[in-house]
Amino acid sequence: MPTTPYNLLVDVGNTFVKWGRYRASGEGSAADACLESGHALLAEIPEFAADWRKLRPPRRVVISNVAGTRARSTMIRALEVWPDSPAPLWLVAQPEQCGVKNGYRNPAQLGSDRWAAMIGARALTGGAPTLVVVCGTATTIDFVAAGGEFTGGVILPGVGLMIRTLHEGTAALPDADGQFTENPQQTVDAIVTGCQHALAGAVERLYRQHAAAQPALVCLLSGGGAKALAPRLGVPFRLHENLVLEGLHRIARTLDGPG
Repeated sequence: MPTTPYNLLVDVGNTFVKWGRYRASGEGSAADACLESGHALLAEIPEFAADWRKLRPPRRVVISNVAGTRARSTMIRALEVWPDSPAPLWLVAQPEQCGVKNGYRNPAQLGSDRWAAMIGARALTGGAPTLVVVCGTATTIDFVAAGGEFTGGVILPGVGLMIRTLHEGTAALPDADGQFTENPQQTVDAIVTGCQHALAGAVERLYRQHAAAQPALVCLLSGGGAKALAPRLGVPFRLHENLVLEGLHRIARTLDGPG
């Protein structure tokens, strides 16, 4: 049974749940902080218990949940494999945390996943102005200034949601797999190509809008759809596997004691 003290971090999204075991504060370097990670569909959360039962209880559990109360209840039951584990911290966006200042009119209304992603992005970029792009069921594009101010962002459908909406809202457009191609010559490819162009265009437009005043702007791309979007972008970017877990890790470290 692994003995390294760790924090369990969980990102419950609209379609998938991602989790990671990260070294607790004072245990090892930031470069090797992630000990293990996994992901599954929301319906598969109960299956986590079988794997987690083999582990010692975490030092802390920090969770971002945007999937509602049902997912929250299911996650609570999965965590019952550790009777003595600490109560989970369910992340709520704060007015200020880990160097990021929340510019929302009502800070708590900002999605916990967006908040965690911005905190993770700021830690990774060392305070450079950053466009934080997370591609999931929905795609979010948020700007964090060099001083840590989150000044605003946008939400738009992810590619999969765009495709389903076209299928459901029309009589003839299929909900089928297609491929991105420069000159689509069949409907399924035309749909995928158009949706990828729409998403890439939104990212590029906002990047150029902010880069005009912030020449050191960094674009960080993350989420399940990031690798598919990356080849379509005409602006510089960096890929990160999961900015939400990275942000949860930074938050957990502020709560840990030394060692």
